Amino acid sequence: MELTMIPLPTMEKLPDTMQAKQLLSKVGSNRAPVGHKQIAAEDDLSAMNTWLNEYSHTPSTYRVYQKEAERLLLWCIFQHKKPLSSLNRDDFEAYIQFMLDPQPRALWCGRQGGRGNKRGSSHWKPFSSPLNQASLTTAISIINSLMTYLVDAGYLQANPLRLLRKAKRQLQLEERKIEVQARILEPEEWEAMLETMNSMSEATPHEKDDKYRLRFIVAMLYFLGLRVGELTSHTWNAFQRINGQWWFIVRGKGDKLGKVPVNTVLLEVAQEFRKQLRMPELPVQGEDAPLVPSWRHAGGLQSRAVNVQLKKLAIETAEKYFQDKPATQAKLIKFSAHWLRHLSATMQDRAGIPFAHVRSNLRHQSDETTRIYVHGDDLSRYEQSQKLIW
Repeated sequence: MELTMIPLPTMEKLPDTMQAKQLLSKVGSNRAPVGHKQIAAEDDLSAMNTWLNEYSHTPSTYRVYQKEAERLLLWCIFQHKKPLSSLNRDDFEAYIQFMLDPQPRALWCGRQGGRGNKRGSSHWKPFSSPLNQASLTTAISIINSLMTYLVDAGYLQANPLRLLRKAKRQLQLEERKIEVQARILEPEEWEAMLETMNSMSEATPHEKDDKYRLRFIVAMLYFLGLRVGELTSHTWNAFQRINGQWWFIVRGKGDKLGKVPVNTVLLEVAQEFRKQLRMPELPVQGEDAPLVPSWRHAGGLQSRAVNVQLKKLAIETAEKYFQDKPATQAKLIKFSAHWLRHLSATMQDRAGIPFAHVRSNLRHQSDETTRIYVHGDDLSRYEQSQKLIW
């Protein structure tokens, strides 16, 4: 049967397919010598699941990591026909090119943004579209984490991804920086968005609830630089008073624990929101209520719902303030929660907050990642270039 006629299985169903059985049973050429292994896994799928299970207590991280691991393993079996444990540097080069253009498209890509592409659906596909530069960088980072773990666990001898040239990574970072800069809100755009939010109706109790919740969402993402999944997965217990100072304790990407200082303006917004919810003015230790409650059920809003709220705000801002600026309207239509993380980094830099503090607040592992979001040098370079005369 041709590849294009075979529906791709999820990771859970891989052991049931003959083609997967044949490859999963092979001992790859990059397997570590017997006796070095620190995990019980005897095949690539089991080894991958061992790595994934390290994040089982953080559902949002688990889902993202599972998605990338699954894509890689499916590509190994059905496209590249080579065990994960045999992949070398050139194979990973090929996989990177594949992620930029998954072919055949009908087999690998489902409907972009459509619910029909959810796991468990009969129409599920590993990709919704070719990856953009930001998504590609994330995918490579996650796969590198997987391969490093398998080396540390004595399952693999080496991590071939480390051989990819540093220059290529630097190129990706530069491309990512340009991409992020296009998403940074200009001061007038940010002010217009705040004005749109602050002018929302409070005529009914429900409208007032919606307004105060949205204001809290925007303040949390902006002042703390949170990822949307971090906002929706934490409770009020994340607010901790330490030595008289308020901090937000966050378990973020890669299951890493960090803390971010709480700005006094954010604390005021939180107090107003809690008052609207008929809660004590300040968070108390052990408070397990979700930060962003849903009005429809007892739990909190999901990340998708938060993005819907923010996109609605951005579109209303575009229609209200930028009718004569089609480029700005087109920009705001693409707005998402992560843009506020970008904006937070940029505004921290512009406010004169030291680079090391910005990096710590964003909880980045490296300086080069933070530099994607910090553009003070670019502003200075632009101003200096204006000294040239004709």
